[in-house]
Amino acid sequence: MKQNRKIIAFYKKKLYGGRTMLARAVDYAALRAITFAACYLWFSTVVKNTVMALLLSATALVTISVAVELYKSIRLDKFIAQERAKMRDRMFSKRLYLMPREEYLELVQGVVRQSPEKYGAGCLVYPLQQAAPANADTVLNAYRAAKKRGCDAAVIFSASGASRDAREFLEQYADMDVRFESVSTLLTEGGKRDLLPDDATVNAQIIDFIETEKKKRRQLAARPFQPGRTRRYVLVAIALFIASFFVKHTLYFRLLSAACASFGAVAWWTNSLSKSKPSR
Repeated sequence: MKQNRKIIAFYKKKLYGGRTMLARAVDYAALRAITFAACYLWFSTVVKNTVMALLLSATALVTISVAVELYKSIRLDKFIAQERAKMRDRMFSKRLYLMPREEYLELVQGVVRQSPEKYGAGCLVYPLQQAAPANADTVLNAYRAAKKRGCDAAVIFSASGASRDAREFLEQYADMDVRFESVSTLLTEGGKRDLLPDDATVNAQIIDFIETEKKKRRQLAARPFQPGRTRRYVLVAIALFIASFFVKHTLYFRLLSAACASFGAVAWWTNSLSKSKPSR
């Protein structure tokens, strides 16, 4: 249950442009307040009774809120489905270029055998198994290989997709049908749906990503108080305090000096606490 809440929170944050739950809550309250004020201004011009105008405004606000929440729920469900499909494709692509070469070639051959009319004798099948997306040189190599064998078409099976320059390069060769086949082709036509990651694997990947991001945030938050920073804070605090006697705005310099001294104290206390903890 806790894991599901983390995953939903992850998707919501991604859907709303990286805004935190606090920022979304503030937006929620502000938009409802603005909506209620707008409804009251409208109903106050229609109904003379203030209490009735307030009741009508509250009713309109509840109706609008329910409609908005329903729309957001549908939008979130659609977004989650799209994101999970993309993640499955990425994980499947990674599995493709990590699998043994013979197994990858067997997968491509299975696709070709099931659709002989699509990949006929005059079509060159060019299997590409690499981590980087196929580039323009890949298209050129496939084009040369097809010309050498007398083929009038070439299909590039790329485990990691194609780059933008590769797709633009395809347009330069109108005399030959050179195209890319996507990961979904290997799944549907190859009959290898069992290779696609299941929901548990996708959820585990998301949880790992969440924990990694949380660890990075903790490291960034602890960076100002790392070992060796105490001395720097103290030296800067002393320098600012001495400089306060020779400048016009004395109070500001002493406040900055006190802040640096406080940071130095926190850094010293944090490092002392971490050293005093017994190592497991």
